[in-house]
Amino acid sequence: MPLRNRLRLLAVSGLALFTVSASLPPAAADPSHGQHPSGGGLSAVIRYTEYGIPHIVAKDYADLGFGNGWAQAADQVCTLADGFVTLRGERSRYFGPDAAPDGSLSSATKNLSSDLYFRGIRDSQTVEKLLKVPAPAGQSHEVKELERGWAAGYNAWLARNRITDPACRDAEWVRPVTALDVTTRAFALSVLGGQGRGIDGITAAQPPTGAVSPGVPPGDTAQAAQRLLSTQNADMGSNAVAFRGSSTANGRGLLLGNPHYPWQGGRRFWQSQQTIPGELNVAGGSLLGSATVSIGHNANIAWSHTVATGVTLNLHQLTLDPADPTVYLVDGLPERMVKRTVSVAVKGSSAVTRTQWWTRYGPVVTSLGAGLPLPWTATTAYALNDPNATNLRSPDTGLGFSRARSTADIQTTLRRTQGLPWVNTIAADSSGHSFF
Repeated sequence: MPLRNRLRLLAVSGLALFTVSASLPPAAADPSHGQHPSGGGLSAVIRYTEYGIPHIVAKDYADLGFGNGWAQAADQVCTLADGFVTLRGERSRYFGPDAAPDGSLSSATKNLSSDLYFRGIRDSQTVEKLLKVPAPAGQSHEVKELERGWAAGYNAWLARNRITDPACRDAEWVRPVTALDVTTRAFALSVLGGQGRGIDGITAAQPPTGAVSPGVPPGDTAQAAQRLLSTQNADMGSNAVAFRGSSTANGRGLLLGNPHYPWQGGRRFWQSQQTIPGELNVAGGSLLGSATVSIGHNANIAWSHTVATGVTLNLHQLTLDPADPTVYLVDGLPERMVKRTVSVAVKGSSAVTRTQWWTRYGPVVTSLGAGLPLPWTATTAYALNDPNATNLRSPDTGLGFSRARSTADIQTTLRRTQGLPWVNTIAADSSGHSFF
């Protein structure tokens, strides 16, 4: 069949998907037919329909976050709690330093390197500083309320329910969380393609002592980096197709999304409908532990994401002071690296204390996996610059999409927040517009 006819058939056969999904089921549920959890002055109504999908109704953003956190805990408490152990830098304390994390929040190959990085983020108050940045460069009040409510809902579920899942039943590491923990999870997701990709090399970086090798010639390093970071070698990706009204039977837009994300573990999507009457009514998938919908639709617009081809990190080759490998030159002038000392508790052993070295560009890194060694020599070191290390705006982007009424609103949200760390957006609306 010619490609043109195949696309027309796909558009017509897929039309029912958008027609049904765009007509959201009424979410104003009678509490007697669902749950009405409350705590700390917050509450929500949660009604479960086919396949256990929660429909959450609340009067404001804090209450919506409460219902979201409660329902996610009810569905995935052990996976969520495991992620919060990662974010607290306590994996080595509970699971041992040499075991491997599940890979959902970073590329760290061992618990110890994961802990050293996330404990360093916590000790340096990285996320707290970003939270002080006013919107739109920083998070909005609505998102902060969602995250505050999410933590309260998760904690309320923990306080009132007995965990039966053997993965974390009676586990000491299942503990209440704070709004800061929820925001730190958003930060970790934002830097997955940057600092999160180099955690082993960041936490292992130490200045040379004694006789050192000259290292790899800079030109060879640049070529190796180009090969490693080439989009031709990417191991992540998704599919999505948006059709405008001229290619569909009823003149409305059509979106087919196929995000390539895991079905299990901490990097999976979690499905829900979230409603604040008169303000918000959206259905879709949130990244587990997130307070906003990542991919979804409302009555007017549907959107999805694919992994962007852009490389979300820069490597800076540093010229060092020959007398001190922790001093680098900026426009010919010496600048001292910032020394961060981080201690991590270890199961069955004494705490491990390591030093990390940071520059104006980001942390010194000695590798990006086995494919790209970046040796720290007497004359050269490498710093990893992650532009998303100052980006807490992804939840605001998701909230803006959730409230959008057209593809024009999608574009306005993107221009206002600049919040998507490593994905493209594809959308279609009920007026027949498509967007990439």
